[in-house]
Amino acid sequence: MIQKSYKNNKATLFLVSTPIGNLEDITFRAISTLKEVFVIFAEDTRITKTLLEKYNIKKKIYSSHKYNEKQTISKIVSYLDEGKDVALVTDRGTPLISDPGSVSVREVIEKEYNVVSIPGVTAFVSALTTAGIDINNFLFYGFLSHKETTSKKELENLKRKNTVIVLYEAPHRFTKTLKNIEKVFGNIKIIISREITKYNEEIFRGTIKQAIEEYETIKGEIVIIIDKPKEEKLDTKNLLKEVNELIKNGSTKTAAIKEISNKYNISKNKIYNEVQKEGEL
Repeated sequence: MIQKSYKNNKATLFLVSTPIGNLEDITFRAISTLKEVFVIFAEDTRITKTLLEKYNIKKKIYSSHKYNEKQTISKIVSYLDEGKDVALVTDRGTPLISDPGSVSVREVIEKEYNVVSIPGVTAFVSALTTAGIDINNFLFYGFLSHKETTSKKELENLKRKNTVIVLYEAPHRFTKTLKNIEKVFGNIKIIISREITKYNEEIFRGTIKQAIEEYETIKGEIVIIIDKPKEEKLDTKNLLKEVNELIKNGSTKTAAIKEISNKYNISKNKIYNEVQKEGEL
């Protein structure tokens, strides 16, 4: 199924991005869309009402959050069945980005109605552009698991990606997350953006150790950016020694290189090429 345009005879679910702090950070198109739809479904109706009041938008608002989304889908679809356009908004920022809405979108697509995104502010994009690092390649991960053992495993997997990592974090888990990042990544360069676009907006740039010393407590919405680790010169003599010891103990050349690759989080090809420069295996 190809949706070529929403300007057809089918009803549309509009995913409308809203400000993450400063209420003036909203597009003309977002305002006109909220004025034109029949009804709005919001993660927090109180926050959305404040926005609507500022722009003199009077619409019926229903609550749709992660705890009731499965129940509100039928109501969204019923409006679309009647040919009425619907808007979906999150508390702040872009719907579905570490926020609810994916269940509703899937259902609406399956019903063959239009789904259209009205772009706008997203916290991690603002954080990345002010980070002061190379962001040509990055991985947005969002929130780590609430379970510490699981979150550590997630960080270990992220380290293997060898790229800039972007996380969201809540204030009450912030310090623990910083300590876990240090355990996994070492004293890596880190950027912390807090309260983006708000009066108390703040950006920290430094090492993870400096961040842990700086923040005993923290408030507001937080974006953590872990810079890509700098490539260190391989200690090829020791690598050669370890690989050869594994081979002497019965490992094949391939298995030995793979084991050292996993041990030091270095690509197998790089180990092979570097070790070959030092001598034959």
